[in-house]
Amino acid sequence: MAKIVQTFTRPSVEYDYTISESQARDIDGIINKLNTTYQQDLKDEVEAENFFLN
Repeated sequence: MAKIVQTFTRPSVEYDYTISESQARDIDGIINKLNTTYQQDLKDEVEAENFFLN
């Protein structure tokens, strides 16, 4: 599995709307990275299997 590096915005003591938006963007970034790297891992695995079986 691919290594994913992502930093999170730290929360403040009091609620701040801009910080919560930043945290939501951070989570969206992780979801996007997981979705794209997982698909690439599957593709690489299928190609390796086809190479050895054919």
